[in-house]
Amino acid sequence: MKGRSMKKPNVTLRTTIAALSAVAMVGLAGQAVANSDILKNNKDQNMWGSPGGDYALTRHSGLKDINTKTVANLHMAWEQSTGALRGHEGQPVVVNHNGKPMMFFVSAWPNIVQALDLSDPDNPKQVWNYNKKTDRDLSAVPRACCDTINRGLNYADGKVVFHTLDGLLIALDASTGKEIWITKHAFPDKGETISGPLLIANDKVYAGFGGDEFAARGRMVAYDLSTGKEVWKCHSTGSDKDVCLTPETNKDNPHYGTYGHDLGIITYPNDEWKIGGGAPWAWFSYDAELDIVYSGTGNPGHWSPAYRCGETGKNLTHEKCNAYNPKINSGNWDNKWSMTIFARKGTTGEVVWAYQKTPFDQWDYDGVNENILVDMKIDGKMHKSLVNFDRNGFAYVLDRENGDLLRAHKYVTVDWAEKVDLVTGRPIKVKEHSPFERGRNVASCPSAQGGKDQQPGSVDPNDPEWFYMPTNNWCMEDEPQERTHTQQGTVYVFANVYMYQEKPGVSGKLKKFNVVTGKTAWEIPDSYQNWGGTLNTAGGLVFYGNMEGQFRAVDRNSGKVLWNKKLGSGIIGNPITWKVDGKQYVGVFSGLGGWAGLPVTADLDFSDKYGAIGATAMAKTAKLNLIPQGGLFTAFRVY
Repeated sequence: MKGRSMKKPNVTLRTTIAALSAVAMVGLAGQAVANSDILKNNKDQNMWGSPGGDYALTRHSGLKDINTKTVANLHMAWEQSTGALRGHEGQPVVVNHNGKPMMFFVSAWPNIVQALDLSDPDNPKQVWNYNKKTDRDLSAVPRACCDTINRGLNYADGKVVFHTLDGLLIALDASTGKEIWITKHAFPDKGETISGPLLIANDKVYAGFGGDEFAARGRMVAYDLSTGKEVWKCHSTGSDKDVCLTPETNKDNPHYGTYGHDLGIITYPNDEWKIGGGAPWAWFSYDAELDIVYSGTGNPGHWSPAYRCGETGKNLTHEKCNAYNPKINSGNWDNKWSMTIFARKGTTGEVVWAYQKTPFDQWDYDGVNENILVDMKIDGKMHKSLVNFDRNGFAYVLDRENGDLLRAHKYVTVDWAEKVDLVTGRPIKVKEHSPFERGRNVASCPSAQGGKDQQPGSVDPNDPEWFYMPTNNWCMEDEPQERTHTQQGTVYVFANVYMYQEKPGVSGKLKKFNVVTGKTAWEIPDSYQNWGGTLNTAGGLVFYGNMEGQFRAVDRNSGKVLWNKKLGSGIIGNPITWKVDGKQYVGVFSGLGGWAGLPVTADLDFSDKYGAIGATAMAKTAKLNLIPQGGLFTAFRVY
């Protein structure tokens, strides 16, 4: 049959993932159908079986037909409309379904799903589409903090599983598009909306949601893949029981916080923990051998931090609520467990370890960026490592088995903290760059959009120290304000934020960064932001796009741009690659949006420099108003 490249699968495998998978496949045989199904698609380099390419979120492909020598002959093969105008932060999946190469993807709001048969790879055929038009909650649209985006769907066990902005989890039959089950997971009236993506492992669907700026109380829930029924639920704030801590949590690093103290309550004043944010609204990764799900949590609610400090009376001082050196770094008002990397047992949700990157957050440095899993040698010892490029500007390396902090390097300009103390795990904050008192304007770098926001980087597991990161290069002025209400589900920022370029004319950079040494090999500055992710390949290339719509291929070694193609709208999506019928393709979504693009997509007043929590001033500076909207997936191959 034409188009059946799977009969001779590419033998080049993601080395680290293959090592994990070999053990996992044995241990999970006959126990978790979804795991073996996903691992099989992830190992087949002709496919793109998971949102991040694999459970480890490496976004690496062993395909190399498109390489440094052939990329000059890369041309458009086909395009497909998504059916939506804006907010395409995700990527499709490409899988072997019933012997056919199939692509599945979901649009931004209203979340239209399409199934494309790739058997004739230059002329894909849509075999079904799905658009739920009943029982939708339109109030989710204005309550979506940072645009009506969607970061992609999942495939497992013959099902396409996806989320909707207004809080639904839906499983469809991958052959027909018919509904198998629908579960209500998030509730917009409580400030909860889903941007995703989900994770499928252990025959479970793991889901979070966003809404920190609407006083949503974060939680992560696991559902049964077959039925959509809840299996376990763990909150980000509250009692140890609610958070799913156990006496074994952080046993190797008790200074991170341990069971028996209800830190998710006592590190907030009064009942602030009930509206404490900490939503896990972005990426999940998974170690199948350890059966651990890794996720990050967002900010602790509003941006006026004095309300999250329990020191009261005339002696209230900045120093009592914030710490600037280890001698006074008490941690009394850390606002646990916001801004935290959680390592949870996939079967129960119990916390193996939890590390808070930005205790007592004052900048909105949400800790939800992707946790990438690689194995590497550090200080002469091999570690099963976890790498996190955080919004706060530090690139963290931890041992993913026990949470040991191994490295924390600045990867962009950072002035809010001197460094991260590797012994205590705490940042050494700088008072002059810490917004606290209401009405006092403070400048700090990076901006609230972070050294990097949700846009995912990539790594070659065979070269695990070097990461290809799209970065933001903005600072901000932040002025906390008086709190005007405590209503959950109503916007809950209470700060004026103005964002500006750190260096005039440079909004973003693509950077090759070493997480062990903290060194940068090369970087590519850009007048537009790089709000989309990266893909690196065995062909020696890195693919990425910017918000003007420039889609590029870069030499991994030199940082030289080898190929560039202008697409119809800004790129905030993540490139993928696949191979069918002997032809390798690379593709990406275009469709302006996200927090950075919200002033354009929501038609905001560009004269309001505080609009969209500071994004309007940024969009005006970057001239995003000149970028058209429109959602497309565009595929390229060598001719």
